[in-house]
Amino acid sequence: MREPCFMKHVLFVVVAAAVWVGVANADELSHMPEVKGTLSQALHSARVESHQASNQQEKLTDEENLRRIGLSAETVRDGLWAVAHRPHSPCAQYIRQLTADAKGNSAALLQSDQRLVVYVENSGICER
Repeated sequence: MREPCFMKHVLFVVVAAAVWVGVANADELSHMPEVKGTLSQALHSARVESHQASNQQEKLTDEENLRRIGLSAETVRDGLWAVAHRPHSPCAQYIRQLTADAKGNSAALLQSDQRLVVYVENSGICER
């Protein structure tokens, strides 16, 4: 008769120990630092940063080239904004053409673009 009572006490002690170990593990896990992201997220972030840096460098080059062929700083700023935000506008089309010609560094293209530069500057087509 005493055996079932003893077995109940042993079972109770085993269950209590298991619960105590579980609580201790949960407490330990709650103090661990959180994972900041997966490897694929880190690689994606690195690619995005690299792309943004190259876009920034390309934008600076485009600004320099457009200024070199005779556009004012304001027209360059408004024109590059149009390329980014209103790509189908006449201003964006002219700016893309001038940018491509300036990258090509062809003296003949740059010479023929002078009329277009004067038109873009004087027409106000790139004013926001």
